Amino acid sequence: MSQLADYCERNLFDAGGHTSNVYYIRIIRRVDSYVWDPTNKIMVPADAIPWEGSTTILQEKDATGVFPVVMPKEVPAGTYDITVYKMSGSIPQNTDDVEKQWETKKGGIFGF
Repeated sequence: MSQLADYCERNLFDAGGHTSNVYYIRIIRRVDSYVWDPTNKIMVPADAIPWEGSTTILQEKDATGVFPVVMPKEVPAGTYDITVYKMSGSIPQNTDDVEKQWETKKGGIFGF
């Protein structure tokens, strides 16, 4: 069963409130370490896409310091690591600091 709509996996809270910090996520499938390509909406080997191309910038909710982490409906069923990075420059880079990381599951017996 596939997900019919994007959904908010959880919220990221900037401890400083509205700070103008920029955060982004990368979605990595556990079974094969493929990463989500948000442009083409497919899972790809990590070495087949530039770092910046495998990221999704989080959008702050109304200058509140709250950043919804949205799981795209097109991500196939499986177990994933979602990693949040704080962007230190003008583009995402693999040297950016990790802010948070967690495991999530999509699909399965509950039909998410």
